[in-house]
Amino acid sequence: MEKETEMVSSQKIDQQQVVHPTQATNKQVKHAVILAAGNGQRFKEKGVELPKVLLKVGGLRLLERAILALEDVGIKNFHIVVGAYKKQIVEVMAKCDRLKTFNIEYIECEDYNLGNGVSFGKGAEEVQAPFLLTMSDHIISTKTLKSFIEDTKRYPNKASLACDADLEGVFDMDDATKVLSDKGLIGQIGKTIPQYDLVDMGLFYFPAGYGPKVGKMAKEGAHSVSQIIQQIIDKDGIRTAVLPKALWQDVDNPSMKKEAERRLLKMLVKDTDGWVSKNINRFFSTRVSLFLTKFNTDPNIVTTFVFLITLWGAWMVASGEYLWIALGGLIFQIASILDGCDGELARLTYKGSRFGAWFDTITDNIRYIVFLSALGIGAYTASGQELYFYCALILGVFASYTAFIMGRYVWKNGGPLTNLEVTKQVDENVKESKGLFSKVVKNLRGIEKQDVSAFMAFVLCVVGLYKVMFWIAFVGVIIAAFAVTKSIRAAGNK
Repeated sequence: MEKETEMVSSQKIDQQQVVHPTQATNKQVKHAVILAAGNGQRFKEKGVELPKVLLKVGGLRLLERAILALEDVGIKNFHIVVGAYKKQIVEVMAKCDRLKTFNIEYIECEDYNLGNGVSFGKGAEEVQAPFLLTMSDHIISTKTLKSFIEDTKRYPNKASLACDADLEGVFDMDDATKVLSDKGLIGQIGKTIPQYDLVDMGLFYFPAGYGPKVGKMAKEGAHSVSQIIQQIIDKDGIRTAVLPKALWQDVDNPSMKKEAERRLLKMLVKDTDGWVSKNINRFFSTRVSLFLTKFNTDPNIVTTFVFLITLWGAWMVASGEYLWIALGGLIFQIASILDGCDGELARLTYKGSRFGAWFDTITDNIRYIVFLSALGIGAYTASGQELYFYCALILGVFASYTAFIMGRYVWKNGGPLTNLEVTKQVDENVKESKGLFSKVVKNLRGIEKQDVSAFMAFVLCVVGLYKVMFWIAFVGVIIAAFAVTKSIRAAGNK
């Protein structure tokens, strides 16, 4: 990061100058200026010295991650300012296959050594449209970027700075740029100001027309970003966009890199995770995912591996022998843990795809159907009672039917075919219904919480109660099939 040490202060600006949300006519921000021109730290990779912006964090180079994250939230035009290490940066980034279709412009700033404001002016001077400014060594989650962009839409004609109010969560406060807010605007900003209530996240928004203004300021002597920011503060003011639960991290040294990866793993935990995923599965799966990024592992390979070892576990369970059933249950639980890795890898390295989502959903449904049915086959093998055999077939039929009709419903409605999204969409159709089956589909939500059923199966297999798990699954699948059918019919009659 190109360091800022100056203290910046502001005159009081009337809050009425901020455009009211109802008057906003903001278009989607499509441009981003990324500063990567400084003569900063270097590191060695396979014996070759590279600039810090090419350091790999969570499987992606810092600059690559910045571009992919911004593209994920709708940015289409990237103005990357390079200077000290232009040749290395351009050569290495040219090898990133996923970036070859992006509209990336590398802008050389020969006077980068005068200050980062010169780099900022060089990158922004030709940008007439609204744009974001960020640093190449800052990691910011997609969710946080989206929150910031949505915030700027409410005030399209006001420059904004993304700010974090969680001061206790800042990793290195001494290095952080502090902000003292004043009526929703920047009052003071700097690394050494005595009082502050926010922290600068290194992400700015500038309205249309600000690009040439910034370029002019830099040419007229504003050689640091802080000087440019000061001039904008004095003339127009800059909003403090306070983002709740912001996930970001500056990367300046090895300890910050480690913290950045820890925060990236935190980003992988979803609000919709079941109890088992939150408290058990994610602890292991996120660490496995981070390890797999070192090998550029494709998420679909993980999906396939999980599917195959589940079939192996099902084969063991179907044997009807206690030891094999216990090992099969353990394998099923391991598969449940690793099942999170494909999605985590996709989010961690921005490799998500529509095919990947469909492939994961299809294999998930098949492997659960196979394993739960195998519990019945195992009970039949061990006891010789044909009831288990026929009920295992019935379970497989009803589970397949449920997965099919839910998938078909979402396909017709153009939604993503993931178990979570399918369940959400089905539930939306029965919010006003008071029927028994509607209550079941809203409260049971068995398909969404596969982590819970896998853990139950593991525990019951280990303690020798796999037959109990089979009957729980059997009853649950039957009820779910009727409940989902009813809810989808209700949706069709609206």
